[in-house]
Amino acid sequence: MHIDDKVLYQAFVSVFNAIVENREHFIEKWRTGMKSENVLVRYKAGEFIKLFEEAEVIQDFDIDLYYKVIEKITVYLGNRIIVRLLDGTEVECEIE
Repeated sequence: MHIDDKVLYQAFVSVFNAIVENREHFIEKWRTGMKSENVLVRYKAGEFIKLFEEAEVIQDFDIDLYYKVIEKITVYLGNRIIVRLLDGTEVECEIE
C-alpha cells in the first residue's frame, strides 16, 4: 500500500498538536521519567519537558521538530497510524 508523504506529515502535525493541547498530562509523565535510573530516559524526559513547556500549536510540518520528537511512524491496514515518540510514548491517529 502506498501512503503519500503528506499524510505522514499531517499525522506528525496532529500528534504534536495533541501533545501541546494536553501538555500537562505529558509533562507529568516526563517528570516521572526524570526519576528513572536510566540516564537516557532522564535525558529525553528533560528534553521533552523543555520543548513542550513553551511549544505552540503548529500548522505545517517542521523537519527539525520531527527529528527532535519522533522515533517512528507505523502505518497499519485501514486508516490507522501509530506515531512513536523518542521517549516510547505511542499516539494513534487515523488517516483521513
